[in-house]
Amino acid sequence: MPRHTSFRFRLDPSVEQEHVLSQHVGAARFAFNQALRLHKNARAAAERGQGRDSTPEAAGGPDDHPGRDVSDAIHVPWTGFDLINGFNKWKRSEAAGRRFLVAPTGMTRMEVTGLAWQGRVLAQVFEEACVDLGRGLKAFTDSRTVTRKGPKVGFPGSRRRVRWVGRSGSGTRPARGGPAFVSGTESASGR
Repeated sequence: MPRHTSFRFRLDPSVEQEHVLSQHVGAARFAFNQALRLHKNARAAAERGQGRDSTPEAAGGPDDHPGRDVSDAIHVPWTGFDLINGFNKWKRSEAAGRRFLVAPTGMTRMEVTGLAWQGRVLAQVFEEACVDLGRGLKAFTDSRTVTRKGPKVGFPGSRRRVRWVGRSGSGTRPARGGPAFVSGTESASGR
């Protein structure tokens, strides 16, 4: 008979580690919200029936809807894989970032930078956020089509910034409310 044991771990990062963790958490929240925005924009365009025959100005241009196909039907990203591809296309586009360069002669040119800060975090952060959104969209769809057991699941909402209580002043006791704890379970034999 298996025995389940719970363990509690306390994160105690250094100042540098805490900074890196907050960057990655913020990037994951940003990627989730941006992938959700891309999905909602593609759904809205599909519901309006904007296909090849619609004007680029009315559709917002191809860069605003990375999940969009060139065909008459508009592709709405629902899976994690489609969301990753859509987000990757968006993060290299003008919509993600651009800058204007002025030469000494006065000539101005635009340079597409995409997400300038994307190199500061691991690419897996963006991908996992898109996969999480894909799971949420699947749970929502399965809940509506009654293929999922359990309570109804709503449409995924955007993720909001949450303050993390980091280190306490003394360094020996956790701050009120405590730093983040991670719980895990381990299955052990009943010997």
